[in-house]
Amino acid sequence: KWRIIYLQSGGRDGGLGDTPIINHPEVAILVVHNAREMPVVRDGNIVIRRIMNVSSSFDHRVVDGADGAALIQNLKRMLETPALIFI
Repeated sequence: KWRIIYLQSGGRDGGLGDTPIINHPEVAILVVHNAREMPVVRDGNIVIRRIMNVSSSFDHRVVDGADGAALIQNLKRMLETPALIFI
């Protein structure tokens, strides 16, 4: 059986980006990097927010690129608005 997705930590110190490698029998991998406080622009103001990067790779023989991108966008939406997880 295929494992649909494998979750990996980017490490305690983390990095900003990664190129995860898919190992058989995996068809997708998601790497979660260290969250850190960074300045961002919200409504025209610079504010400090906790930012976490994720990296992903998908086997396009199994997972369509649009489906992989939709998964990442849904994950982003749920992390930004945790109450959506319970809907």
